[in-house]
Amino acid sequence: MKSVKTKTFILVAAALLLSPPQLPAQYFGKNKVQYTDFKWKYLQSKHFNIYFTEGGVEIAHFVAAEAEAAHRHLSADFRYELTDRITIIVYNSHNDFEQTNVDLNPAEESVGGFTEFFKNRVVIPFDGSWERLRHVTHHELTHAVMLQMVYGGGVMAIITGLTKLRLPLWFVEGLAEFESRGWDTESDMFMRDAAINDYLPNSLDMFGGFLAYKGGQSVWYYLAQKYGAEKAGEILGKVKIHHNLDKGLKAAIGLESDELAEHWLRHIKKTYWPEMANRKEPEEIAKTLTDHRQWHNFVNNSPALSPRGDKIAFLSNKSDYFDIYVMNAIDGSNLTRLVSGQRSEMLEELHWLRPGISWSPDGRFIVFASKSGKEDELHILDVKRKKIVRCKKFGLDGVFSPAWSPSGNEIAFTGFTHGQSDIYLWDMRIGEVHKVTDDVFSDLEPSWSPNGRQLAFVSDRGWAFDKPRSANFKIENSDYHNLDIYIIDRDGSSLYRVTATPGLEHTPVFSPVDGAKLAFTSDRSGIFNIYIKNLRSNEEYPITDVVTGISQLSWAGDGRQMAFGSFYEAGYDIYLLRNPLDIKPGQVNPAKTEFITAREAKQEVRHTFAHGVYEKPAKTVQSRFQNFVFGEEFASGVLDTTSREPQPVALDSATYLLPSGRHKVRDYKTKFSPDILFGNAGYSQYFGVRSLTQLSFSDVLGNQRFNVYTNLYGDLSNSSLLVNYFYLPKRTNVGLSVFQTVYFFGTSYGAVARDRSYGINLNLSRPFDRYRRTDFTLTLLGIDRDWVAGDSFIPSYRRNVLLGELAYVTDTS
Repeated sequence: MKSVKTKTFILVAAALLLSPPQLPAQYFGKNKVQYTDFKWKYLQSKHFNIYFTEGGVEIAHFVAAEAEAAHRHLSADFRYELTDRITIIVYNSHNDFEQTNVDLNPAEESVGGFTEFFKNRVVIPFDGSWERLRHVTHHELTHAVMLQMVYGGGVMAIITGLTKLRLPLWFVEGLAEFESRGWDTESDMFMRDAAINDYLPNSLDMFGGFLAYKGGQSVWYYLAQKYGAEKAGEILGKVKIHHNLDKGLKAAIGLESDELAEHWLRHIKKTYWPEMANRKEPEEIAKTLTDHRQWHNFVNNSPALSPRGDKIAFLSNKSDYFDIYVMNAIDGSNLTRLVSGQRSEMLEELHWLRPGISWSPDGRFIVFASKSGKEDELHILDVKRKKIVRCKKFGLDGVFSPAWSPSGNEIAFTGFTHGQSDIYLWDMRIGEVHKVTDDVFSDLEPSWSPNGRQLAFVSDRGWAFDKPRSANFKIENSDYHNLDIYIIDRDGSSLYRVTATPGLEHTPVFSPVDGAKLAFTSDRSGIFNIYIKNLRSNEEYPITDVVTGISQLSWAGDGRQMAFGSFYEAGYDIYLLRNPLDIKPGQVNPAKTEFITAREAKQEVRHTFAHGVYEKPAKTVQSRFQNFVFGEEFASGVLDTTSREPQPVALDSATYLLPSGRHKVRDYKTKFSPDILFGNAGYSQYFGVRSLTQLSFSDVLGNQRFNVYTNLYGDLSNSSLLVNYFYLPKRTNVGLSVFQTVYFFGTSYGAVARDRSYGINLNLSRPFDRYRRTDFTLTLLGIDRDWVAGDSFIPSYRRNVLLGELAYVTDTS
């Protein structure tokens, strides 16, 4: 009977493995909702197949160009050429990306993309910023190329490789961050904070959270500084040969991971500890209004001073969910929650990565943006009643950073669609929406002048702000990596550039009384500090010199109070700076960080366009920490490359390019490829020939999945099998299964019986939103019992039953 038990266990395990989590009725968890019936197309570059949806052709062209640039960069660094083409699936927005079926787990806002290793698929969204899209493309391709290099292709090579060698998160994510960013001012900020506040672990394997990314990136940057950028490829090669990280490191650099940690930590302390002497902690220059240490949370951001300057609305995950609170601007007292986020379809995500809260001129209402089902939505909330009184959707791919006009009649915001990010105005009196800017450049973070005639905003348009563009202009050929501040009239005229520095500028705000000055943050010294620009005299000067960095300014009332956010001691808090204009030009002079000084001294080293450093001529990037790419899933599926027709990795340009130089665009057609192909055979003296087979196929997008499982014992009557098909691209998920399961058991009389269960199963799952759904299961089940050995007084029998199940499931955990 032991063999029968083993057989049953294998069948149950296989059935669980092959069933996707969306369809079974008896499970809890958030839902993946298919709001959109996507129409897919694809194009090819030399080494990549890029799939995209309607309206995303320009995004796909950009990704194709940047993917090839990343390939050249990685090939040089890793000294490795691809052995298989890589698929890149691009979504027009993060809202669309959250509907992907490549990974069946619901994606959170913090997931900026992922690499599905076994089928060589990279899945990424566009979020309105070309720089962030470039970064995530390069980051994920680093994973894809590195893992292909270390583990090879094909299911057996992958499984064998993973059993022999599992690379730690700091190694994998740190390398991807370093290859995609080099080094940059924000990464510098996180490591400076960790060093000064002494929370760096002694072991690299203890890196978790953002340190797995930033700490790992710092280790790889240290290795590049010490041994040269080409050392990354040597380390990967040695690790692959030895099937062991420590042995690979020892062979490449003469140090094991613990020894490397010692050397790196010593370097970190020498680099950052001197920074503490001449710079200020944020609480030394401003009043601390939130306390992430006491609250045991990570994010308190997006401060918005009320028009009178007596209250501050802000976003926080104090409750473990992202909510909006209001507090007294003097001392942070009278803390009140206004909005409970992440619990309903209306407020699925409060955009904590790109936040924005703004007050109405009379101080009665606030406006903010959130993901609301299929798309983003602006919400107007009555502060006193704590009630949302008006909502507005615009049919855009993304909506962020709303700003209420001084007249009270309009709200400016950043919106993007079809690869174009612009400043929009919503006239609430008549309900109309129109664009202030209208071009391919990323326009972000709008802010009103006190008279309501102008808007300040951040853009990557660079030199192109006042020049006509040719018909064949391509954004990937421009300097879209840097961000400067611009001012434009509310009707879209009179655009002019305010800053033109090699630094990154963010969150411009006008002085609230006369609008004669503009405050903003800039990392030109290597740390994000507050700068003041006198718009009349053109004088520009810093007013802070902090040790970590400042972000998200709010300036209101009589101009004597300015709120800002800052990262310190491994978390974000909100501070209030009093009398910012009392600080005169020349009183504060932030010294350049060692990183900026070293970069400027090495003229032969090319820096990234967004403040990183790298020694290769390929592009690298700095982006916001909030847009890290979290969560590499290593078990989404598997690929057996030996079962496919050979495909050339590098295509001839005539295959994928038109005579004009544009990529050929083709319609997507469903084509199944194997995920798992597994089988074995043996011989039993009782049953004869035995075999176990598992076959799993899916299309490129993961929308259709077909699985076959067989456990054969001699003939069909003694065998178990399961065949199922899942159709997932629509709002209602459909699963259809045909099955037969055979069990053997003995009686005390020595007889052996066989139970055969067989039938058809239909599963339907219809989510209402991320938190609620209904499940329906209908099973036509037949059960046969007969006696295959010995005598029994119990007769054979047959039963047929129809089973139905209807469930309503809700989960906001």
